[in-house]
Amino acid sequence: MSLTSHQRSTILWGIVIILSIFVVSILSLRHRPHAITLQMWGPWDSPAVINPLLIKFQHQHPLTTINYTRQDTYNYNDVLTKAFASSNAPDIFIIPNNWLPLYQNKISPLNIQRDNVFNIGSLQKMYPDVILQSLIWNNKYLEGIPLTLDTLALYYNKNIFNYYNIALPPSSWNDILSLIPKLRKTTSDGSITQAAIALGTAHNTNWSTDILSALMMQEGSSIIDPQTHKVTLNKYVSSPGSGWYSPGESALKFYTQFANPHSRYYTWNDSFRNSLISFAKGKVAMVIGYSRAKDLLKQFSPDLNYGIAPFPMLNKNLSKTTNASIMTIVVNRHSPNQREAWNFLKFLASKDNAQFYFLRTGYPPARRDLIQQYLNNPQAGAFISQSLSSKTWYQPDFKTVQRIF
Repeated sequence: MSLTSHQRSTILWGIVIILSIFVVSILSLRHRPHAITLQMWGPWDSPAVINPLLIKFQHQHPLTTINYTRQDTYNYNDVLTKAFASSNAPDIFIIPNNWLPLYQNKISPLNIQRDNVFNIGSLQKMYPDVILQSLIWNNKYLEGIPLTLDTLALYYNKNIFNYYNIALPPSSWNDILSLIPKLRKTTSDGSITQAAIALGTAHNTNWSTDILSALMMQEGSSIIDPQTHKVTLNKYVSSPGSGWYSPGESALKFYTQFANPHSRYYTWNDSFRNSLISFAKGKVAMVIGYSRAKDLLKQFSPDLNYGIAPFPMLNKNLSKTTNASIMTIVVNRHSPNQREAWNFLKFLASKDNAQFYFLRTGYPPARRDLIQQYLNNPQAGAFISQSLSSKTWYQPDFKTVQRIF
């Protein structure tokens, strides 16, 4: 039986409708949001600190799960390097700002000229200059979100200071020099049994590279030209009343005098253990460290009676400069879920979540409003008070820099 033209038309339209429904169904399935899992690594924070933030984020983004793993602090760079080499690197990871140049080709930055949340104006209101200079390049790309803005400060043993009737911690390097004869203890053969301050060496002084960097920047050295990335340590500058001098050389001589047996300020040498451990054991009266040094001191000597004061100033120019360490959370450029990863970074950048992180860790906050709010915090105030005047410098390869220093 032959079909009429009307019947053929009806069947044809039916086929078209069925095919259309099929195609639409396929396309909707293809673009339907699906659950994803992101991997996140960090060198310090325990899951107990990070997981509440991950749970809160998942409540707002039900299809995104983030698993956090704390890696070994001392081998973290090696672990990350091997993970990238084997294509097993996490979607999100935390690194210090001086690692960024070395990891730049592994990071997916945010184009702040196109983003509807972060732009130059909003970031300038949110973060201090030292962060913008470290994390933004070409005024176009934001390399990551700062979790903390830590600074070097002076730790001093209160019991030792009380014993010698020293009522206040030193505020300048001249103050520290004047305290050395009083705080240094030696045997009859000249061996040091109690050091005044742990400075002058490289291998047994925690953060020796950063301390020397801070001294160089206080002296006026940029260390590396921020535009050309050429070394400027050998450059001479003019100072009123002092003539021409090399800031880099001056800082190096100042630093090493504390470990020079021929110096009147000799007080530290390689016979001591790690400076923080020596401080925890009462073998040294003062050390320089970041806020995270408190975690190590608690581990080695939970009852240690110590205080924290701002990084000492140079009397000649009252420079308040100290070295900044910015813990930065970044996105793996090879991650298939970079947009979702950046959504999490933006989530962490909010005031509420940044404040939660600070209150859980005690690490100095990176946001301007939190810096203002906690400026006089009894635990972190010495570090926070230096945030706006702190500096850092471009390190093409932080491992090579450490070897050179």
